[in-house]
Amino acid sequence: MFEYHGWAVILDSTGEEGNGAVAIYERVMKYVELLQSNTDVLELKAINGQYHLWLSGLNHDSPTSKYDPVEILQTIGVIAPGSYGLLYIYNDENEHQTNEFRAFVLARGNVKEKDDPFLSPIIPIIADGC
Repeated sequence: MFEYHGWAVILDSTGEEGNGAVAIYERVMKYVELLQSNTDVLELKAINGQYHLWLSGLNHDSPTSKYDPVEILQTIGVIAPGSYGLLYIYNDENEHQTNEFRAFVLARGNVKEKDDPFLSPIIPIIADGC
């Protein structure tokens, strides 16, 4: 099982002028439109003058690279380098991490993988053992 939940605020830069400029939003929107039909939840929305991306899904297998949520977040970082956000992934196909979520942090155009201190280990934090 491959489960993922994430969000990102879309910004063109990390300075005060970084405000999710329309040109950046349009580039991100075109990218998102290419992926939407093969991604469970992938939505880009303007809220109170700021652009937000949500992605979430549950698949039997890990997605192909184009639809991999980590790759999506990395691409957002390239298109809009001021963006920031979080992505949580549970992948039971990874034999070394079958009892934990992994956190991916988008900041300043880069995505870094981190240990999850909140929902892991899955057993006993959020589920009972067999």
